[in-house]
Amino acid sequence: MNVFENNLLKYLSKPQLKKIQRIKIGLGGAGGLGSNIAIILVRSGFKHFEIIDFDKIEFSNLNRQQYFLNEVGKNKVETLKKRLLAINPSAKIKTYRKRWNKSDAHQYFKACDFIVEAFDNASFKRDFVENYQSKAKFIISGNGLAGFGKNASLRVKKIRNIYLIGDNITGVDKNNPPLAPRVTMCAAMMAQCVLNLTLKTSII
Repeated sequence: MNVFENNLLKYLSKPQLKKIQRIKIGLGGAGGLGSNIAIILVRSGFKHFEIIDFDKIEFSNLNRQQYFLNEVGKNKVETLKKRLLAINPSAKIKTYRKRWNKSDAHQYFKACDFIVEAFDNASFKRDFVENYQSKAKFIISGNGLAGFGKNASLRVKKIRNIYLIGDNITGVDKNNPPLAPRVTMCAAMMAQCVLNLTLKTSII
């Protein structure tokens, strides 16, 4: 174990950390939800990730995503990979710098215990979840996280092996912009769901 992992033992038992470090996570999207989820999970001890996202960092991303001004124009997945390795150099991270689509979805996340949906596009979200529902033990998806306030409306809803997190209503529009507080709260709840299911503790 490296210094970072050894210090996690101040907060986790050895059996808990061992269990966490065996888990493989597939992450669709490295934006507002994805970048925050990945950083929370790597800080929690998870170290096996596959991440897919075709996008580059834009100025408009900086209000809620885990990127900086000097990184605008860079690829999200590679930048996020560097950020995760800066936290835990022993993390094993595979990235795909391309757009996810149903036609080649079988190439990704084959050995993942959790598949996390973190896209912005509603149709992508639906297709992604439907595609992997029968292929992974757990699917975690963020839905309805735009706007101001209404924090108590962010909930966890379980449908078979799918955990939907958000208010499942609020989409992005001129009255409900994607802002850091609710985006980050939803990301934290999604990461918490992964951690709780891994350690078999209460979710809802």
